[in-house]
Amino acid sequence: MVPQPPVLAGASFPDSPKSTGLTLGIALGWLLGVLVLAGLVTFVLHFSDIEVFIDKLWRADPLWLAAAALCQAATYLCASGVWWGVLRRAGERRWFFGLLELALVQLFVNQAVPSGGVSGTLMVVRGLQRRGIPAPIAMTALLVAALSYYAAYFMVALLAFIVLWDMGDLGTAWKSLSIAFFTVIISLGVAILALTRSRGRFIPKFVLAWRPAAWLADILKKVHIDMLRDGRVVFEAVAFQLAVFLLDVVTLWCVARAVGMTLGPAGVFVSFVLASVVATLSPVPLGLGTFEGTCTAMLHLMGGGVEGSLAATLLLRGFTLWLPMLPGLWMIRREGRQGIQPEPFK
Repeated sequence: MVPQPPVLAGASFPDSPKSTGLTLGIALGWLLGVLVLAGLVTFVLHFSDIEVFIDKLWRADPLWLAAAALCQAATYLCASGVWWGVLRRAGERRWFFGLLELALVQLFVNQAVPSGGVSGTLMVVRGLQRRGIPAPIAMTALLVAALSYYAAYFMVALLAFIVLWDMGDLGTAWKSLSIAFFTVIISLGVAILALTRSRGRFIPKFVLAWRPAAWLADILKKVHIDMLRDGRVVFEAVAFQLAVFLLDVVTLWCVARAVGMTLGPAGVFVSFVLASVVATLSPVPLGLGTFEGTCTAMLHLMGGGVEGSLAATLLLRGFTLWLPMLPGLWMIRREGRQGIQPEPFK
């Protein structure tokens, strides 16, 4: 977003960049990511049997693929649940299923624009305001969603590293990666809490010259901090975020079964979470190449063949990234250019 003079007061979310600019940025990110991914696939298949790889994809069990698709559909319900719980607690009751579109936008943008989950969350806040949710409540929902996301990510990553240590595979590289990851996650969480509790008082004046920062400081003064202390709201949000992670793990397990792999749940869990950690810390857009490479390698180390591991990883990414791509782009463009009327209270 281009810096602008402070304009403030407000209760409205500052204008986002034009949707065409966002679309172009995402498209360029995809192009770079696809090139990295193509290089990875070529490299892996150079040391394996390409005919076996193609055969596994061609003969993938449709029942297991259908189960994977259902798991992915459930992730959008869980993402909607995070926002729905906060809005319900604030007295802004909306249709649960009415938030599904925003859930798709959030999950898609979080993958397409690497920003630790911030980009998709901001898109949802803008969408909530277009649906008649007051800015302070929308920002409160943003904070609860962000903190619950980091808390859930911290827990699943910690468990994955513990399982890897128990397996005897926690080498120096993984230890260094874990330190970097937990430092980033904890720093983000602490920064959000400090910013919220101070209600933006510690934001430097020169930063406030940027319109979005000034808007943020103004809205932080009105945030419902009591919700961040509400055990039920926080527990529900973290539970929904954990469910999203676990459903993604089950999706990987299903596609692995579809291509004939019989790995245990622990191995699949570790493979998915550590691949996500590497992709999160990687500067490569979409995590393309970094996620696939790590996930394929981990599945192979857990006992899967190279061809099957690569096939399962690519199928997973098909469900989590490529299939939602067109509807995700269309919804992003619509959120960016159309005003949405408030939904009826229920």
